[in-house]
Amino acid sequence: MDNSSLFLFWVTLLLAILVLGIYIGTLFFGANSLEVLLDLRKRETELLYKVERLRSDNAKLQKEYFELKGLEP
Repeated sequence: MDNSSLFLFWVTLLLAILVLGIYIGTLFFGANSLEVLLDLRKRETELLYKVERLRSDNAKLQKEYFELKGLEP
């Protein structure tokens, strides 16, 4: 290999590594990143727990309401 083709090889390799690094950085820290995905999964779990708690509270309050009205559910 002569010097110009060796230089071209190294420049191409450097650019490929740079582009790959930017792509991987975007995957981990961008708007659609792994961090955002994990935060959304955590939020989903919290919301599902809250929904179940509110359903339970609602059932208790409905039972109390019907008991106060003199009806049996």
